[in-house]
Amino acid sequence: MKTRTASGPNPRVPLEGETKIPPEGGTTKLPSVSVCFPTYNEEATIEAVLREAQRLMVDSGLEYEILVCNDGSSDSTGVIIRRLAHEHPELRVLEHETNRGIRATFEDLYAAATKEFVFLNSTDGQWDTAILFELLPMTSDWDVIIASRKDKHYAAARRLISWGFNLAPRLLFGVNTYDAGAVKLVRREIIERLPLVSRSPFSEAERLIRASRAGYRITHLPVTTNPRHAGKSSGVSFASVVRAIRDVIRVWRSRNDFCDESGQGHQRKPDPSSGC
Repeated sequence: MKTRTASGPNPRVPLEGETKIPPEGGTTKLPSVSVCFPTYNEEATIEAVLREAQRLMVDSGLEYEILVCNDGSSDSTGVIIRRLAHEHPELRVLEHETNRGIRATFEDLYAAATKEFVFLNSTDGQWDTAILFELLPMTSDWDVIIASRKDKHYAAARRLISWGFNLAPRLLFGVNTYDAGAVKLVRREIIERLPLVSRSPFSEAERLIRASRAGYRITHLPVTTNPRHAGKSSGVSFASVVRAIRDVIRVWRSRNDFCDESGQGHQRKPDPSSGC
């Protein structure tokens, strides 16, 4: 994996109609945030998404960084990203020379993030980056906030699969993951402290399960998302469903390794010295 690095500054008053961020010195101090974008063959949308993210974050006055990981795209996605990074040196670019899949891309972004919270978004334009500013004020009470979809723009079969994999954590582990595959804002400490056994995208659900069992506070904010208008969704193959089912079994078998905080509730802030 190749990595290009830099960091970024800020300020300005939001324009009319933009989400307003409390000014520095105000009553609410918002945390620093790593804004992360995994991407694969998104040449039609990547430039607009990254330019919008850059504008929003510069205007916000927050301490931030923007990271994008190109997962071996075969179209011009990589060329576009490199051009934008040349224009905006604060954009941090990670590159996979070959396509390694969404889970590996997520994990590389998580590992590269340095700020207090990590906001993992998509580059297909389904979630507006401005959603971040609805989630950030909630971090005073919650450690993970999921931007759950009011309506999933899925065909019937994929909708059923998604429902099943969000039901499994509730039935097997007593944890509501809401919409585990959605955009989310996560305290980076959770990513660093809780090792995972999953090898498929079910790792996103596993992280929520382990975080909840360790006493971290999880909630969701239902949001309206946009249909995909360009690019091609990777969809859900039979093989990927089998891999996810295997991961459910792996997580179930490792459940004795969870920090059992039953009775403490989701409002308890975990003790980092517990070793959980």
